[in-house]
Amino acid sequence: MKEAVFVSAVRTPIGRYMGSLKTVRIQDLAAHTMKAAINRAGIDSGALDMSIYSQSMQSSFPANVGRHAWTLAGFSEDPAGFTLNTLCAGALQTIVSGFNKIVGEEYRGMLVGGVESYSLAQYYIFHPRYEFGPHSLCFNDSKVEIEKNAQPEEIYGELTAKSLADSIASRYGLSRKALDTYTLRDYEKALSAIGNGRAKGQIEPLTIKQGKKEILVSDDELPEAASLEELMALTPDDEGGTATDGNVAPWADGAASLVMLSAERAEELGAKPVARMLGFGIAAGNPTLLERTTARSINKALSMCAMKLDDLDFLDLHTPSAAYGLAMQEMLGKASEKVNVDGGSLTLGHPGAATGGIMTTAMIHRLAGEKRRRGLINIGAFGGQSLSIVIEGC
Repeated sequence: MKEAVFVSAVRTPIGRYMGSLKTVRIQDLAAHTMKAAINRAGIDSGALDMSIYSQSMQSSFPANVGRHAWTLAGFSEDPAGFTLNTLCAGALQTIVSGFNKIVGEEYRGMLVGGVESYSLAQYYIFHPRYEFGPHSLCFNDSKVEIEKNAQPEEIYGELTAKSLADSIASRYGLSRKALDTYTLRDYEKALSAIGNGRAKGQIEPLTIKQGKKEILVSDDELPEAASLEELMALTPDDEGGTATDGNVAPWADGAASLVMLSAERAEELGAKPVARMLGFGIAAGNPTLLERTTARSINKALSMCAMKLDDLDFLDLHTPSAAYGLAMQEMLGKASEKVNVDGGSLTLGHPGAATGGIMTTAMIHRLAGEKRRRGLINIGAFGGQSLSIVIEGC
């Protein structure tokens, strides 16, 4: 079987919703990291066969950012590009697709990744083209609708990040204090990673124009310093619930791009592998029981690689809420000590389809920086799907 390797991985800083990246178009975020990934790989863009990218809110223009951003970056016009959508797991799906195309010998090299801007999410109205009246005058928020419409409401009810968090907390008997304590610990880990400069090598800074000024954005935007008392003082959205703005992952903006090659192609091009992909696991199930689907996804990925949890040095899991994180902690047992050692999306923010690419980029750089061997990245997505990949440092 052909070996699939990463020869570069780069991301933008994670911008908070309506924060530092709020005015940057998705095609510019994507093109920025695409350029950096190609430059860091030290190859010509025409040496690649395909660009596979993801964006979850594809109602916004450009619809095919995988091709649009590629050409916007000034690359060779020859490689084709397409955009796929598996919601939060989008970037991980591009990596899985790239892996399959390489090991199946369909292609020898491609750029993969994802992008999202919740700050530029569109508002829209229904049916103005053929039926316009008082019922059409209500604006709908696409960043809210994407959660509620990720699964059939007729079957699963109206599901949002906070309602799912409340459901998980109730099922596992999680107290509000336990949730906020978990959130605070995640914040402390993220703050430590940023303070120690562990994210620096992953990030390609952006220069943002604000009026006549130019501002360099080079760091992830964390929330203001929080304490347990401040988190506990936040009011839950639903009466009797435990999900708050503090213990549910906030919306964010960002992008990540990675260059994947077959090992033979990397040698031909003189590109140095920084990590190799060992396998993946995709599982699907009831969207209201996402943590159980995630456990199956992780087990499938480990099975494909003939590995156990003990064989991993790190597990980076997308944590849409503290409730989800604590549920996974219970399922993983002792291995939960390896989860999100530099903080996770619960604190850093969740830039939709870009999240998996940002997490994989972080894992690749961590494996290289700490001379560790293996890591697993997982995204449990709305719609009831969960994707995991296993990578190994070179």
